[in-house]
Amino acid sequence: MSDHSRSRSRSRSPEPARNDDAPQSNGGGGGGGGDAEEGVKIHVGNLSYDTDESRLRSTFGEFGTITDVFLPVDRMNNNRPRGFGFVTFADKESADNAVAKLNDTELDGRTIRVNESRPPGARSGGGGGGGGGGGAFNADGAADVKLYVGNLSFDTDETGLRGLFEKYGPVSDCFLPSDRETGRPRGFAFVTMPSDDAKKAMEATDGYELDGRTLRV
Repeated sequence: MSDHSRSRSRSRSPEPARNDDAPQSNGGGGGGGGDAEEGVKIHVGNLSYDTDESRLRSTFGEFGTITDVFLPVDRMNNNRPRGFGFVTFADKESADNAVAKLNDTELDGRTIRVNESRPPGARSGGGGGGGGGGGAFNADGAADVKLYVGNLSFDTDETGLRGLFEKYGPVSDCFLPSDRETGRPRGFAFVTMPSDDAKKAMEATDGYELDGRTLRV
């Protein structure tokens, strides 16, 4: 889940400065329900560089009212798109429907990853044993869970990241996407682990500092 500059990647008035490298919340919109005015923000990963704001808006707009579309760019590499984005829906039901229907589907030749974007610490407080309301960890009960790890330093490699997560259980896959033309890391990764271990790892590493960057898991 594009060769536009940051300014063209927005669809509403400017907000306070934020870090392009990591999923963040504008004051509670990404949590388990949030303010109706803020909406619910979802993360769309593994996007093609050809996917632009209008394409995302038209694809996700089929599921409800969209209040914002944001495509981060690499300011050190001629404002190239970073391969992920954020779509904010006006209500949680529409966001949940989009996640359920679009995750692991193909868009512009890439299989996109779609999940709700939450601020640091929001996931671990939402429910203990997998109960709780919408947005509960691994709600579909999968044996293995793929964790999104954002805001990675360009100095972080697979060995270092795998080593961190293996403290909490076996890692079956650790994937750090790179720029297809330059080979440069794109600043995020996916780590796959057994569900129980993944939950422990997520709670322990969300907000953890690795190679000088605060992880978003």
